Amino acid sequence: MKYKKVACGKQRMHWLELQFVDENNHPVSGLKVQLEYHPLATAAELALWARGGHTRFDPTPPPNPPAGVTDSQGLVRFDDLHWVAVDVKTDGQQLADEMELRPLGISRNPNSQPVSNNIFRPETRDPKWRSNVQISAEQHGYDHHYVVIGELCDRMPDIPEWTDKEPPRFHFPHGTLLKGTEIPRETLEKRHVIEICPFRAWSLVLHDTKDYSLANGYNLGVMADMAYADKVLVEDFFKRKCLDLSTTPRHEEKPFYPHALVVDVPFRERYTTAEFLDSRSQSDKAPARLLLDSTQLFYVENAAHVIVAWRGTQEVPDWISDGWYSPQPCPAELAKAGHIHGGFLEAYQLAKERFGDDFDGIRDLLNRGKKLFIAGHSLGGALGLTYAAEMKGFAPILYTYGMPRTFTADAVGNLYQITHYRHVNDSDTITSVPFDANLDNWLYGKFGPLGTTLGFFWTLTAELPAQMAGAYIGEHYWHHGSPVVFFRATQTRTWLECKTMNSHTCRRLSSSDMHKVKLFLVPSLSEAENSEAKEAQEAFVREFPAADIQKVFPRDTNPNFDHMTSPGQHSMASEYLPFLNNQLLESAWPELKLSRKEFRQDFRQQMADYGASSPPEELKRNQMFLALQDMVGSSLKVTRKLPGGENALTRFKSVAEEEVESTR
Repeated sequence: MKYKKVACGKQRMHWLELQFVDENNHPVSGLKVQLEYHPLATAAELALWARGGHTRFDPTPPPNPPAGVTDSQGLVRFDDLHWVAVDVKTDGQQLADEMELRPLGISRNPNSQPVSNNIFRPETRDPKWRSNVQISAEQHGYDHHYVVIGELCDRMPDIPEWTDKEPPRFHFPHGTLLKGTEIPRETLEKRHVIEICPFRAWSLVLHDTKDYSLANGYNLGVMADMAYADKVLVEDFFKRKCLDLSTTPRHEEKPFYPHALVVDVPFRERYTTAEFLDSRSQSDKAPARLLLDSTQLFYVENAAHVIVAWRGTQEVPDWISDGWYSPQPCPAELAKAGHIHGGFLEAYQLAKERFGDDFDGIRDLLNRGKKLFIAGHSLGGALGLTYAAEMKGFAPILYTYGMPRTFTADAVGNLYQITHYRHVNDSDTITSVPFDANLDNWLYGKFGPLGTTLGFFWTLTAELPAQMAGAYIGEHYWHHGSPVVFFRATQTRTWLECKTMNSHTCRRLSSSDMHKVKLFLVPSLSEAENSEAKEAQEAFVREFPAADIQKVFPRDTNPNFDHMTSPGQHSMASEYLPFLNNQLLESAWPELKLSRKEFRQDFRQQMADYGASSPPEELKRNQMFLALQDMVGSSLKVTRKLPGGENALTRFKSVAEEEVESTR
């Protein structure tokens, strides 16, 4: 078939303006930008025409226009463009290096994540969502594009310490990887605002401070709970969720699904190591101990810190570790004096023998200046303290939850270098064992395994009653660290009941008032050394002298609680973490209406109405507790001062919800 040649006028040319900004609407200047024309026909169109006998059409696009460079406003203009769709591309390495330095905007784009095809996971994309940049662009009549760097890069940038075959999925989505951002020909002769997601990653907010930090308490609590998960969940959290900027990372483990408190950091400062260690998987490296072959932990590392989280009591060997009270002399690397709980020492040494290379690697990281944070719940807290004792030369920061006593008094006195905050959920039974007593006797070490059993029962039936009666014998087990107490407070009323006119027949009765309240108490916030609570300290100390505080919170042990000891208070996921979540939400957002605030107000009113009928010491104690509760918010000052810290709290407020608190 012959085609007729016709004369045409000069082709009309077009212009295009591109403005590159980050999520905070700050321009990206000095960026080399090139346009690539689309072919004049797609492969499908050519195949269709070929079936009709039309094979002479040449789809080759015209030569690409010269590259441009963005100015101080992030703007670049292209003139003399053909009416053909173009792909926008930039220098991959230059873009990655620049966008690593740009912080994220506060709100996250839910449409930047893949469509959920999981029927058990609700869709989170929102077609109505608009970023502040998009709203501003549309108000000026500009087109808007939200892109990740993989949708602009002309080549893969060099990513330090990235060893996977595939690039980071969020920043380099499979469907659009290195293809550029398309500008349809119908939208030429307009300005297009291209909002670029910074090349960042999430990092847990953790503070290197001796003062109590609520951010540390919450995030290390999440880590202590995560220690009960398996290898897959741990790696998924740090290797995928901490790289997905569409939402803040969440530990998805029932019954509580906490969002971590995170700040964005340059991608090269991301978590690069996430190792889950289970002693049962390395049984060939060291002989198993009798009835004991179950110690688990994980550790992660990024540019700033190393986190080591130890698993608590979960399986039969763990209960054996807990119940083996036999005190053993402290190894020299732990403490120069005193004793340690024999079962905990066995569990700890098992991990050290099985994973010696990993622990050596952690030590190397610390020698390079990284900060060590340790977390653990229950048995995990005891193992965390034992590990902190060995690593005390690095001044580790340890946060534990529901941990039992681990060392005797002389050993505790040798561990002053460790910053340790010990969380106690009211009358949690595990925090009161082993007993504050000397549990050593001659039967331990005799008769093999039977000696451990005989020694324990001899202590329980013969020696412990004498010690409880006041006889201080030998070394007692003590708690280490500063207490952080979740206290369920009650108020009682007393009155005289007289059946007759004879006053000698009267008896004093008491009962608890209706309103009870659970309080977040950090006694160390009242101490002069705390640098973040000075104003509140001055008023507190004037009303409540140090002697009063020490009477309620004696050193190296637990306070006296208003309720009977209860194993039901011990769960990390359903007791400790929800309460930490609620306190963080309240302190981050003081104006938010919460049920816990209403409970406290009811309790205050009850004290005002009936305080005259309450025991004076109890009334003063509860007043002290409420004053301590009011000071907890000061522990977030260090977080608010952190670059990006205020944004981290704002993001947390947007996703967290108040969890149910039991005060009964």
